[in-house]
Amino acid sequence: MSSETKICANCQQSFIIEPDDFNFYEKISVPAPMWCPKCRFQRRMSWRNGWHLFKRKDSRTGEEIFSLFPQESPVTVYDRDFWWSDGWDPMEFGQEYDSSRPFFEQFRDLLYRVPLPSHLVTNLVNCRYCTNASDCKNCYLVRGATYTEDSAYIYWDTGSRQCLDSHMTTKCELGYGNVNTEKCYRTFFSTDCDDCTNNMFCSDCVGCNDCLGCFGLRSKSYCIFNEPYSKEEYKKKIEDMDLGSQANFEKLKKQAYAFWATKPHKFMHGLRNIASSGDYVYESKNAKKCYRVRGMEDSKYCQNILEKSAKDCWDYSNFGEGAELCYETLISGRGASNIKFCSQVYINVKNIEYSIFCHNSSDLFGCVSLRDKQYCIMNKQYDKETYEKLRSKIIEQMRKAGEYGEFFPPQYSYFPYYISEANEFFPMSEQEAKSKGFNWYEITRQKHTADLSARDLPDHISDATDVLLRQVIGCEHEGTCAQECTGAFRIIADELAFLKRMSLPLPRLCPNCRHYERLTLRNPPKFYNRTCAKCNAEFETSYAPERQEIIYCERCYQQEVI
Repeated sequence: MSSETKICANCQQSFIIEPDDFNFYEKISVPAPMWCPKCRFQRRMSWRNGWHLFKRKDSRTGEEIFSLFPQESPVTVYDRDFWWSDGWDPMEFGQEYDSSRPFFEQFRDLLYRVPLPSHLVTNLVNCRYCTNASDCKNCYLVRGATYTEDSAYIYWDTGSRQCLDSHMTTKCELGYGNVNTEKCYRTFFSTDCDDCTNNMFCSDCVGCNDCLGCFGLRSKSYCIFNEPYSKEEYKKKIEDMDLGSQANFEKLKKQAYAFWATKPHKFMHGLRNIASSGDYVYESKNAKKCYRVRGMEDSKYCQNILEKSAKDCWDYSNFGEGAELCYETLISGRGASNIKFCSQVYINVKNIEYSIFCHNSSDLFGCVSLRDKQYCIMNKQYDKETYEKLRSKIIEQMRKAGEYGEFFPPQYSYFPYYISEANEFFPMSEQEAKSKGFNWYEITRQKHTADLSARDLPDHISDATDVLLRQVIGCEHEGTCAQECTGAFRIIADELAFLKRMSLPLPRLCPNCRHYERLTLRNPPKFYNRTCAKCNAEFETSYAPERQEIIYCERCYQQEVI
């Protein structure tokens, strides 16, 4: 097959469907998509709330619970533990397929009626206000994490301990303020670092210890802004900087960011890949235009697949663990095979289409909240022959209506666009989101009255006392930013103890604003054609042309690493 250029039905921009795309679509028997890859990703992520938690009423008991779904969401929500129990039967909500109505309208009605779990956690011990998490212990406001312990304010983590205020971390310990770090110990406010110890404000460093403000170093010690010092000189300079002071800390932070910008950056974050492209791609083979994946093989347009491995997947976001033949699917894995146009479908699932929150099942179409089922359509049970005939009939009608082959419409999402993960990657105003068909509704926010403003906090951490634990602190942004500022926040006991132990200043921003500040240190899943600043070699990169960083190809970058 040859390539074909199409116009996206959503953004009206042209995009190319390549021969490998057509081969995959033929393999799983779906038509070519009508939306471009960027819009397909945005549409999927509009159905995911990655880290927000809300107070709402349990639809069964009326009791107040914490949930991924705000009170204003149109869905029915049960407390998570009861939802998983045998105390109710999702098959009781089954409905007949009506050939006179569009499928998506019928599915929306079913989706809003069948109870959904309040939030998504498994095997947590003493974890307050955590969601999208599993096998965690003693955590507070940790989201998108597995095997994390004794940590707080972390988003996207695997296996870290005693870490705070970090994002995209793996097996780190005693870390704070980091983004995309792996196996780092006592490392603070650093990005893209691996196997480092006692570092602060470092970026793109591997195997380094006792470094400050450095960039692009390998196996170095006692360096400040890439300049080497003796151990005694280094310790004296660090002591003189007195980084427990907020004023000194902010001054060094600006210096470090400015220094990083003077150094050449590799065009992508990646390691040990074969014939792969995208960003944050590791140990993958033939993974094209992917973002934050590990162990992907023969796949394209996939994001956030870190639990090795997954193969033969297109337009697949979040999870992994042996998934294969997943297409236009969000949050699936652990034995998932031939999953199309689904969300929250995982653990030994097979041959499932257009379904949400289904587990340990196979051969489902248009189902919600089913477990241990087979041959069901819209939560009604059929024998195999009847199921296959009705499924074929529905698909044929959906094809004629232009529905089959596309993910769920964004206007039917149970989340308003601005709390979805799509908004973090593709921020839009209310007017813009509505004009593009995304869901938007207002959420009642709790208002907080501050006892103390951020500017009245002690400059030095040594002057911070336990009195702060009983006070509500006003966020420095005062609710005026576009970062979901809560206006006020508290310091928790573990956080204060950590900051005093590490001699780091108190935060002046609420957790939401701190999260958005870290996002600026993460490259987005958007790719541009650029050339190497040194040799003019062409490549695709997530560094936008207008950014200030100096971007090198792989060969030129390796020549610069010291």
